[in-house]
Amino acid sequence: MTDDWRQQPSRARRVAFPKLAIVAVIIAGAALASACSQPSDSQQTAQQQASDEQTRKEADEKAWADAEKAGTAAAYTAYLQNFGSGTHVSEASQRIVALNETARKAADEKAWADAEKAGTAAAYTAYIQNFGGGAHVTEARQRVAELSRKEADDKAWADAVRAGTAAALTAYTQNFSSGAHVAEARQRLATLDEQARKDADDKAWADADKAGTAAAFNGYIQKFGSGAHAAEARQRLAALDEQARKEADEKAWADAEKAGTASAFTSYIQKFGSGAHVAEARKRAAALDMQGRKEVPTIDIKKTCQVAAGVMVSLMGGTTTEQDINACLDSEQKARDQIIKDLATYAPAYKKQCMRTDVYIPSYVEWLTCLEMERDVRTMQQPDETFGQGGPWTLPRVRPAINDAGRR
Repeated sequence: MTDDWRQQPSRARRVAFPKLAIVAVIIAGAALASACSQPSDSQQTAQQQASDEQTRKEADEKAWADAEKAGTAAAYTAYLQNFGSGTHVSEASQRIVALNETARKAADEKAWADAEKAGTAAAYTAYIQNFGGGAHVTEARQRVAELSRKEADDKAWADAVRAGTAAALTAYTQNFSSGAHVAEARQRLATLDEQARKDADDKAWADADKAGTAAAFNGYIQKFGSGAHAAEARQRLAALDEQARKEADEKAWADAEKAGTASAFTSYIQKFGSGAHVAEARKRAAALDMQGRKEVPTIDIKKTCQVAAGVMVSLMGGTTTEQDINACLDSEQKARDQIIKDLATYAPAYKKQCMRTDVYIPSYVEWLTCLEMERDVRTMQQPDETFGQGGPWTLPRVRPAINDAGRR
C-alpha cells in the first residue's frame, strides 16, 4: 500500500477491503508474526547438537567424577568403555596403568612374602613361575639354588650317616666339600679310622699272642710300634729272648759237658760270658788244661803244620795256603783236646808208646790215632785181659806216620 491509499477517505478504504480480505490480512499477519517468532530447521539442528554436546559433556564429567570417586581400575575401564572419546580418556588410561602396576607390585610383594613364609624351593619356584619379571625373581632363584643345594646336601648326609662307612663319609666330603656337615663327616671319619686302627691293632696282637713266637711279636711291633700292646709285646720278646738265651746256654753247656774238652769249655765261656755255667766251665777248662800239661806233652803245632805242609808240597807239588795251615792247626788242637778228654781210658803203656816227641814231626793227630787203635784193640779182648798185665797177645809197635797231611 502507498501513502495515497492511506490518504483516501475511510469509506473508500472500507470499500476496497471487504471483510474477507480483512480476515485474510489478519490471518496472514498472524502467520507472518508466527513465522517471525519460530527458528528455522538448520537452527533447530544446531540447537539440538549443542544441547546434545552439552548433555554428553555433562555425562562425561559425571562419569569421570564417578570413576575418580571410585578410584578403581574397573571404574576407569567402565569410563573408557562408555566414553571412548571422552575428555578424560588419556588420564583414565594412565590411571588404569598406574593402578594395574600398583596391583601387580602388591601381588608381587604378597607372593614374595608368601614364598618367604613357606621357605621352600617349591614356593620360590611358584613365585618365579607367576612373577617371571617380579622384583624378587633373582633372589628367588638364589633361594631355590640354595635350598636345592641344601636339600641335596642334607640327603647326601643322611645317606652317608645311614651307610655309616668310611667310604660313604669320604664320598660326602668329596661331593660337598663346603657342605653343612663336612666338619661332622671328618670327625666321624677320624673316629672310624681310629676304630679301624684299634681293631687292626687288637687283631694283630691276638695273632701274635696266638703264635707266641719272637717273630710274631717282632712283626706286631713293626706294624704297631705305638699300638696298645706294644709294651707287652716288647716284654714278651724280652722274656722269649731270655728263655732262648737260657735254652741256648743250657744246650751249649750240655754240649761242652758231652765233649768234656778244655776247648769245648773255653768255647762255652766265649759264647756265654755271663751264662749260668761259666764258673764251672772255667773250673773244668782249667783242670783239663792242667791235666793236659801234666800228662800230654806239648807240641809246637804251628811248626808241625808248617813242616807237614812243606813235605806235602815237596811230594805232590803245588803251593800251601793259609787255609791249609789253619785247617791243620784246628785238627791238631781238636786232637789234643780229645786226648786230654779220654786220657783216663788209655793204658799207661800206650800213652808212653804213642805220645812221643822225639819223632820227626810230632803230631797230636797221630798220637790220637795211635791211642784209639790200641784202645779199640784192647776193647775187643776178653774182659779179664788187661793191657800190660800179661795175656795171650803182645802190643804191636805202632809208629806214627811221618805226616798224614790228608787227615789234617
